[in-house]
Amino acid sequence: MELKFYYVAGGIYPNVGRIFHAVAEVSPGQDDAQRYELYVCSTLGAIAQIPQQCDRLLRAITLVEEGAQVSISDGANDVLLNIDSSGVQVDILVNDDWVGQPESKFTLQEWRMVLEQWKYLLQLPKGSDEVVMVKLP
Repeated sequence: MELKFYYVAGGIYPNVGRIFHAVAEVSPGQDDAQRYELYVCSTLGAIAQIPQQCDRLLRAITLVEEGAQVSISDGANDVLLNIDSSGVQVDILVNDDWVGQPESKFTLQEWRMVLEQWKYLLQLPKGSDEVVMVKLP
């Protein structure tokens, strides 16, 4: 699976000036694209809007990997990540059909890679034309 992270111009606003939005999407032609688009790409902007939020989630994954915690639930804006040694269960709480689904379970390694690269994008200057590619196992 390959994901692509980049910035897109969001317009000019009188009080703040030019704004940019961080975008996550599945690269074209990928198998299982709908699953990754819904449970990974569409949730990143809700749970990790700044690098510090990525750090918090990465710490949670590390605590579970090292056995310091059995499980951790974390998230924001109606998205909950349930992290345990079996992986990361992504629940989108606004729709009962998007909670507890087998297709919303990912490995710890996948979410670590996603969060590390999303954080990298968020640390780039706003408006950067750099595209961050994430190749998941």
